[in-house]
Amino acid sequence: MQRSLVTSSKKTLSTSQTSSSDESKNTTTKMVDPFEKRLNHIRIYILNNNKKQRHIIPREPTLVFEKFLYLGGLKSLQDKDRLDHLNITHILSVVWIRPRIPIRSHIKHMFIKADDTISFDMSPHFEQACQFIDEARQLNSCVLVHCACGVSRSTTMCCAYLMKYHSMSVEQAMIHLRSRRHIVQPNTAFLRQLIHYNEQIECDKTTMNTVLEQSENV
Repeated sequence: MQRSLVTSSKKTLSTSQTSSSDESKNTTTKMVDPFEKRLNHIRIYILNNNKKQRHIIPREPTLVFEKFLYLGGLKSLQDKDRLDHLNITHILSVVWIRPRIPIRSHIKHMFIKADDTISFDMSPHFEQACQFIDEARQLNSCVLVHCACGVSRSTTMCCAYLMKYHSMSVEQAMIHLRSRRHIVQPNTAFLRQLIHYNEQIECDKTTMNTVLEQSENV
């Protein structure tokens, strides 16, 4: 009789522990931050799927959107004749030190002092960079956005532009850019800033639509 009670007690304790463990797992699952979930999805499923292309060197610069937006590294500045051939009239340099390679006088140049670190906030420069890029499009000319290697900082600016002026989400913009230049990969901090920027753009659109609807009903 005593053994039966002990066995029953052990079973009850085991069931209780299992139930507690399941509840803990469910609580953890429910507490996953949607923002972090989105960030991890971009990092794992969009930016970590090009193992076969890692050793392929992209052409400098790389045409990444329509026929006017080029993305590259410092090497893109070396071949001045190629820049002229590509009709590049605007250059956006997103680097920590201003490029030492001379830029021809007929090219409009914007320099944004930016470091490729998780502590650097790129978002205050998004609006002016996007306006600069779109200015080239409006003039039917081309723009080169570059950083040191054409991987993180310049990609971040191009992604911001595609979201702002071409209604893409972070995911859509990153998939598109990666299909044109497989080495693109903004650091985690820049991805966070892009997601926030994406949310801000969508919020502004919602507010604007609400205002328009209200004005139509007046």
